[in-house]
Amino acid sequence: MVSIAKYAWKIIDTDQENSLKLYHELVKLGHKLGYDYWIAIGWLNIGYIDAAKANDKQAIADFRKAIPYFRKENKINDVAACLLNIGACSERIGELDTRINATMEAIRLLENTEYKPMLAQANLAMGVMYYNLNKFKKGLAYFQKGVTLARAAKDTTKLINGLFGVTNCLSSLQDFSGGHKHATEALRLAKASGKGHNLTVANTCFSEMYIKAKNAPRVIYYSGQILKHAIASADTHYQLIAYINLAEGYNLAHNYQKRIYYLNKALAIGQEKGVTIQLDDIYKGLSEAYSGLNQHQQALNFYKKYTVYRDSTTNERDNKNIAELEIKYQTAQKEKALTQKKLQLAQKDLQLQNIRQYKLISIAAALIAFLTASLIYLNFRHKRKLHARQLQTVQQEKEIQVLQALMQGEEKERSRIAKDLHDGVAGMLVAAKMHVSSLGVQHAELATSKSYRQTQTLLDEASYEVRKTAHNLMPEMLMRFGLDEALRRYCHNISNENTLVVQYDSWGDIKRHKNSFELSVYRIVQELLNNIIKHSQASHAIVQLSCRNNILSATIEDNGIGFDKHAAKTDGLELRSLQSRVQAINGKLEVETEAGSGVSAYLEFQTSGLEMVSV
Repeated sequence: MVSIAKYAWKIIDTDQENSLKLYHELVKLGHKLGYDYWIAIGWLNIGYIDAAKANDKQAIADFRKAIPYFRKENKINDVAACLLNIGACSERIGELDTRINATMEAIRLLENTEYKPMLAQANLAMGVMYYNLNKFKKGLAYFQKGVTLARAAKDTTKLINGLFGVTNCLSSLQDFSGGHKHATEALRLAKASGKGHNLTVANTCFSEMYIKAKNAPRVIYYSGQILKHAIASADTHYQLIAYINLAEGYNLAHNYQKRIYYLNKALAIGQEKGVTIQLDDIYKGLSEAYSGLNQHQQALNFYKKYTVYRDSTTNERDNKNIAELEIKYQTAQKEKALTQKKLQLAQKDLQLQNIRQYKLISIAAALIAFLTASLIYLNFRHKRKLHARQLQTVQQEKEIQVLQALMQGEEKERSRIAKDLHDGVAGMLVAAKMHVSSLGVQHAELATSKSYRQTQTLLDEASYEVRKTAHNLMPEMLMRFGLDEALRRYCHNISNENTLVVQYDSWGDIKRHKNSFELSVYRIVQELLNNIIKHSQASHAIVQLSCRNNILSATIEDNGIGFDKHAAKTDGLELRSLQSRVQAINGKLEVETEAGSGVSAYLEFQTSGLEMVSV
């Protein structure tokens, strides 16, 4: 799951569709394996992608799905991130009360915590709200605080967003020199990061500043840069901003046809995505542009639409001014409603309790008679089932004991063979090599003989193969360093770039366990890898080992040809043998595959009581 999440994040700006598919797969795997954190990460990034596409309502739903899973993992910073994103998306669709509530809750969570980057984002959100209220000095204070926090945290994206806010406030206060300084820093950081989103924001700094400075050529240039990077990163929201700013640039240049063209582009996106907060500006701009072309009927039509949306937007802006008072009022109302609901629930509970008591009394006599007869029958049936379960348990225990005895016998035989190879054959090969080498010293002409050199080479290779076979039969690394290091070295030894590359990863605190348990797990993983080598025709395999809450788990995956699971149920003797060996040490094995799509095997063992006690 870690590799899926890393790759999905890597391509989130360049290939959103495949990134979206990978995050949905991450959510699915998280549910299957019970990892709440990865479920939350999946929904959080799905929300980012929907927000970039200006699917704001869907993005809000995605972020809300992530929050409960982050709360379970006590990820305060991630909960706050979801709330801040909910606030940003809510403002774009005109739900300002949701915006304020979400932002204030995020700040409350982040106060007096170590999560400075997220606190920076919360301050930036407050700066945006004051900027939209035309309170530029207050907005500037929040943006500057956010910039300081982001700079300390070395968070480039939040730093660029903060510099954008500072530039907007300063240019709104007619401080274009200060605005240009901060916009230049934002663009420099964005180019260094190479991220499309950062480049759109940095170019928007310049575009917005030059609109206020009424510099048409600069507005058109930087708005074109916004559009280029927004299209490249599939960021619909900034495409809308780019079209509106391009229209304003051509308005400053008195090119009304171009202004109409770009406003219509913006209108199409706004209507498609339900972005209401900017529609009044678009309609007003269209009315002015048609008026400039002396097309007065068209100008009148768009002016009428402008007045409708102006009233709506004015109401939204008025709501911002009274939002804080509304929050206090709504909180009191919610607490009052909650108290009333609790009272109603208590009354209903009392009524239900009285009804239940009446019913219980009315049927008690009948139940006593029925229970007397039933108890005799149930007692007999219970004894019969208990006896059957005991027989089944005894039989299963015998089967496990037999299998464990077979496994122990197999390991003893392997140990004996390994010892014989190491002490017998290996020693003889060493002696033979010494004698052959002495011949080369005694007879100098042999040293130049090709057959003599080949004999020495063959003896070296034979010695290496005997030692390798002896170590595989009884792995010394396992006894000395434990399961984690033994598997790591085994995977390294069998990995070959020309045939099969085996990647090994481990997570968590993997402690030492009883030798017999570690050896059994090692053999099972070894057999799964041998099956990959023999049957899968794979070029890449991954072995992942982790330990969490006394659960040791291992995942073995390959990109080979796979096999038909249904056929394996009747013919797969190796798979059934593995299942039996796993069950013998109280584990479970799950295999997912189908023909042509590789194999994924998941092992899980309960390790309570198996830890090796240090003396």
